[in-house]
Amino acid sequence: MKKTLLLVMALSIASFVIAQNRHTTGIYQAKVRPVGASLNLINETPSFNGPTKILSTADNSSSLLKVTFGSSANPNGIFNYDERFLTISPSANMFNFGNRAGGAYGNTGNDLKFTFTTDQGANWDSCVVTATSGHNFRYPSMVTYNPNNSTNPHDMYGVFTGPITNGSSWIENFYGSIKLDGTNKDVNFKTNASGIYLNHMDICLYCSPDGHATVASNLLLGTTGSYTQNGFQILNGAFNSATSKFDWAPIDSLKPDVLEDGRTDAAAIAWSPDGSVGYFVFTAIDADANYNPYGVEWPIVYKSTDHGATWEKAPAFDYSTINVFKSYLFPTRMDTSLVIPRWFNKWADTRNESTNGAVVDKFGNLHIFGYVRGTISINPDSLNYFYSAEPVQLFDVYMTRYGSWNAYYIDTLKSTDTEAGSFGLAFDHQMQMTRTPDGSKVFCVWTDTDPFFAADNSAPDIKAIGYDAENFLITPVKNFTQGTEYMADNFYMRVATDAFYDGTAAASTLPVTTDVLGSTSSDPILFQYVTGLTFNDSDFGTYVGTPNHNAETAYSPVSANFPNPFKGKTQVNINLQKATSVNVSVSSILGQQVSNVNYGVMSQGMHTLTINANDLNSGVYFYTVTMDGKSYTHKMIVK
Repeated sequence: MKKTLLLVMALSIASFVIAQNRHTTGIYQAKVRPVGASLNLINETPSFNGPTKILSTADNSSSLLKVTFGSSANPNGIFNYDERFLTISPSANMFNFGNRAGGAYGNTGNDLKFTFTTDQGANWDSCVVTATSGHNFRYPSMVTYNPNNSTNPHDMYGVFTGPITNGSSWIENFYGSIKLDGTNKDVNFKTNASGIYLNHMDICLYCSPDGHATVASNLLLGTTGSYTQNGFQILNGAFNSATSKFDWAPIDSLKPDVLEDGRTDAAAIAWSPDGSVGYFVFTAIDADANYNPYGVEWPIVYKSTDHGATWEKAPAFDYSTINVFKSYLFPTRMDTSLVIPRWFNKWADTRNESTNGAVVDKFGNLHIFGYVRGTISINPDSLNYFYSAEPVQLFDVYMTRYGSWNAYYIDTLKSTDTEAGSFGLAFDHQMQMTRTPDGSKVFCVWTDTDPFFAADNSAPDIKAIGYDAENFLITPVKNFTQGTEYMADNFYMRVATDAFYDGTAAASTLPVTTDVLGSTSSDPILFQYVTGLTFNDSDFGTYVGTPNHNAETAYSPVSANFPNPFKGKTQVNINLQKATSVNVSVSSILGQQVSNVNYGVMSQGMHTLTINANDLNSGVYFYTVTMDGKSYTHKMIVK
């Protein structure tokens, strides 16, 4: 009976979405939410030091199981989506979870704890980083590093960063490492400078396979209720095999030039599988019109090829040219042929999301998973008005191997986020990404609530979709928990950056945890490892097309120049299949060569070349890129 009812409701909802798909009359106004709305929970006095529980698995005959393995003093140490908690080590089949401790599984809420298993939850081990007097750990990011691809977790290292509270204010940041056998503990403290309101060193901690660690913070200056954003701070470290500790570099700054008093949202850092290419991405209104011609929130992307020591802004791209958005998003009211996508993170209403998922695939290309909506108007007075009838739609927007961007539609959300549920806690749809260890397949994972249970996301199920980056294939959306004993009960879901891949079974298993919440937001919580969330290679069957469905960029290793038309300088992306010599020449419309640059031999992979037209008159020109004995010519327009 329940299945029949749910089916009828699903069909009704689908019919409603189709009927409303291009209805552009209803509008509503949203208001800006505070930047640090939920980051001031410092007046806590945790005192949990109970006995360790005996670990047990859930009683479920299906392939889906939840294994309770740990606890925390309260939810405040794990609810930030910027933080990283889960890591896998394929060589050891190891799953690791790092968290602020406390609760039924022991230790105090001022300590950190790594908990890990090598047999998918049958047995667990742990390593504790004990707090010292006056230095109470909060909001940690915790990952592991396996220096020798060991199969023994005790040969690996836990890496941790985050803020310190003295009970009344945020006084400093901590960062360090510990060997998972409990030895080689190294904890460092950095005092916050005067005038800093918030500086949690917790954004996307990562440690590469060759032992380079990177983490960032969102820097807020001022005081509670009166603060401004001042960009980001970045901390890098490198594992020292002689000391078995990390050498940490001085903290560096990244201050993008953005509007709205420097406001940024949904910051994330993602790295390629080998750690050689990284992207720092966030949404904001770029002050440079070349990067945002419509004045709305778009992804701003910085790229690093030296383990985070330096970051260079990625080439500009006009996201309104992506064809899939034209099929799903509402157009502007004044020009129905113009669809302007907008990443929706900063406006405070029931459709707000805290962050976007991010991952880098096999080809070193960034994927951004999240909620994208149409823009009703580009008039500055109307930028915070939105279509009330537009469905809440999810997309994976990704860089291509051809120097452009593309996207594919994922799903339409059935529920709004939860402002404050029965637990007194707020949480959204928990949108995250993972990938196979080689990056050939990426997965978008989120939670959503069936309308049968609630209108908001207070009864969440775990959903996911996979994308084959090599063959442009996607899977169907899977709702893993619907119809199981875990249906509508998957709070604070977290996903590791890498997924387990079984080459023999040709299957990917997503490493996921959920929480068991107490009656209030002050109660201890339990952590559960969810097993059985599997995609088979045979699930990838729907072709979503070559990049942006554009023959010029899809099959040419040389992109169109951007911006175009332009004045001064423009850029071109090239994709080299092997190391080869590169030459760029520019000719007038009459065939006269006006410039020629020989770049010599360039390495395999993506490169961005700059064409300087400062000395050229306005008009039409042609640039020719010659590489590997072949030439590619494109038109450009100088203003």
